[in-house]
Amino acid sequence: MQSECTGQYSLVVQGGGQKGAFAAGVLDTFIAANYDPFSLYIGTSAGALNVSSFVTKQPGLGLDFIINYTTKNRFFDFTRLLDKQQAAMDLDWAFQFVHSGEFPLDLKKGAQNLGAHKQALACITHVEEMKDYYFPIFSEHWYDVLRATCAIPMLYHQEIEMDGANWVDGGVTATIPVQEAYRRGACNIVAITTEAMIVETPKSHLALPTEPLEKLKQDLTRGIEPYIHRFSSASNNNKAKQISEHFLARVSQLQEHPHFPKLDSMPKNWLPDTDKLTEMLAQQSRKINFKAHAPRAVEMLFHHYMNHSTVSDFMNKPPQGVSLWEIAPHKPLSCSGLMSHKDDILADYESGVLAGKEFLSKVRG
Repeated sequence: MQSECTGQYSLVVQGGGQKGAFAAGVLDTFIAANYDPFSLYIGTSAGALNVSSFVTKQPGLGLDFIINYTTKNRFFDFTRLLDKQQAAMDLDWAFQFVHSGEFPLDLKKGAQNLGAHKQALACITHVEEMKDYYFPIFSEHWYDVLRATCAIPMLYHQEIEMDGANWVDGGVTATIPVQEAYRRGACNIVAITTEAMIVETPKSHLALPTEPLEKLKQDLTRGIEPYIHRFSSASNNNKAKQISEHFLARVSQLQEHPHFPKLDSMPKNWLPDTDKLTEMLAQQSRKINFKAHAPRAVEMLFHHYMNHSTVSDFMNKPPQGVSLWEIAPHKPLSCSGLMSHKDDILADYESGVLAGKEFLSKVRG
C-alpha cells in the first residue's frame, strides 16, 4: 500500500555493474549544476554506490570506482570460478577502497547532507523470503549494506549475513525500485536506467503464447546442452541435466503467470549468457549441495525477470497523480555488466553527462 503522497521528489538509480558509468555521468552533471530537489534516494547494486557519491557530493567517485577497481582481475576474474573453483568476484577487496582508498566515500558528510529529513537507501534481497528490503546507506552498517546490494548470486562467494538473515544483490527482486519510492510517498520520481523502460505505446502484458514459449525453451536448451556434454563425468552430467530440467520447467510454469508478458515485450537482457550461467551453476554444484542451492539460484533469475516486468508496467502506466521522468541512454550502452574495456566505460560516462544536461535543460527551461 502506498503511504499518503507527500509531493516529495525521489531519485531512483538502477544498478548494472559497469553500466553504472552512465548513471555516474548523469549524477556528476547534477552535482555540477547544483541540482538536488530530492528527499528520498534509492539505489540498487551499482546504483546504490552512485546514490552514495551523489549524496556526499563527490563528483567522480562513482566513475573512479568503476574504472579503477572493477576492471582489475582481482575484482572479477571468471577463470577463477571455472579453473580454481573460487569466487569470481572479490567484493571485499574492492570495498576496502570505498572506505580507505585514494578517493574514499565521505560517510560523515553524507550523513550530514541527509540530515533528519532525507533518506538514502540501498535495495537488498532477503534470500529466504525472496523479497526486497531497503537499508540506510549512511549508517554504521554501511559496509555490509553496500556489499549486500552488490552481491551477485553465484559470482560472489557468499550471501551477506546481517540482522539474522542472508542477503544478496537487490537487483534480484527490485531492478529499478520506483514502486518502493511510490510506497514511501514520492509522487515525483526521477529514474536513471541503463536502457529505456518507458515506450511510446506500452504493450499489454498477456500470457505468453504456446508457440513463442516453445521457441524460447528450444533456444535455452541449445545454450545449455553443450555444457551438459562438457561436464561428462556421471555426477556432473546428472547435475547439469537437473539444472536444464529445472530451468526449462520454470519457463513453462511462468506461462500461467497473469503478469507474464508477451515475448516481443521481454526486456532484451533479462537472461544472462545462458552458457556462462550453466557453467557457473555446474561449477558451484561441485562444492555445495546442489538441491539446496542451484534451483534457488535459478529462482533468483526468474524473480529478477518477473520484477523487471512489473517495473515496466509501473513506469509505462504510473498511478494517477504520479509524475515519473526516466533518464536513459539513447542507444545501447557500450559496457556490459562486467569485463568492459575502460574506453567503453568512459564512453558511457560521457553519454550520461550528455543525458544529464539534456534532462536539466528540459526541467529548468
